[in-house]
Amino acid sequence: MEIIHWIVDIILLALLIIFSLDGLTFLWVRRVYQLAYHFVIMTKPRWVIMIDVDGFKSINDNYGHRVGDKVLRKIGLLIIKESRLRGFRYGGEEFVVLLPLTGLEKAITLAERIRRKVGMINIDGLRVTVSVGIGEYEGEADKALYQAKLNGKNQVEIFVGPE
Repeated sequence: MEIIHWIVDIILLALLIIFSLDGLTFLWVRRVYQLAYHFVIMTKPRWVIMIDVDGFKSINDNYGHRVGDKVLRKIGLLIIKESRLRGFRYGGEEFVVLLPLTGLEKAITLAERIRRKVGMINIDGLRVTVSVGIGEYEGEADKALYQAKLNGKNQVEIFVGPE
């Protein structure tokens, strides 16, 4: 009888993991991000990297949702590889990487590496780019991401607050 309890426990743990992962990208879902974020912001130094696929709507419109899904899947797998399970699907074509106890130089290096490697992905002859924002908090990273988009996309911007 004891073995049945262990089997049920293992199945429940597996289901918890399965439902915590995005089925398309294999990144953690936003619900997990929200829990992790509250832990990470208690550490210092810490950085939040926000990533957005440039022109994703036109990819779906011009190449179809099947290709759009391939783009998201490849970027998700790249983020997993580069961030050691610290990547999350934030929503749609947006991703987040949380970096607790990490210096700014390492955060910049990771963000640039992800941006550069995404640009090397070839999906059915299509090349994609991402814009990236870095900040100490989610809102700051989001503002930096917006600035990267305004500055021409396919670049990394760092939030610079008032001095």
